[in-house]
Amino acid sequence: MTECSSPRTSFTPRTQARPVDKIWGQDCFPIHSRQTVERNPPFSKPALCALLLLSLVSCSNEDEQSRKRMQEILSWSASAEMILDARLGARVPEGFTDLAVERCQKEISDLSSQLPQTPRYDQARAAAARFNGLIAAAHDEIHHGRFEQGQQHLVELRRHEAEQRATSGAAG
Repeated sequence: MTECSSPRTSFTPRTQARPVDKIWGQDCFPIHSRQTVERNPPFSKPALCALLLLSLVSCSNEDEQSRKRMQEILSWSASAEMILDARLGARVPEGFTDLAVERCQKEISDLSSQLPQTPRYDQARAAAARFNGLIAAAHDEIHHGRFEQGQQHLVELRRHEAEQRATSGAAG
């Protein structure tokens, strides 16, 4: 505790504490006739402004990174789609298709796990899981010679990719 030292300070008994003096920008309130308590504001205006600005920049930076992650997820999904489409037309060998589709699915999973773990990004993570599910289903159908069913899964994959591009702002 400090005392307010000012020649104009007068301590008169009152039932309420009143501001008496300023020391280094802090208000002093008398407790007894000789003691005072300093009241420090929890945040100064510049500090509060800086904190708010930092949180806004952080949020926008997080949003930008998440949008980029979604663009990358959509890119890997489109790659898997093209590879499976090429396999349907017998333009690429089965071994290549297996390895390439596996890599695409791994990248989609990795990128999805990098999205913030908040309810706001639940839909994006669900979309990535849906992409992987459709890719796996199409790959399995094509692998077993059920080309029509594989084609149907690819059509559904394209539709989900287009929806996700529209809703996430990840138009690429």
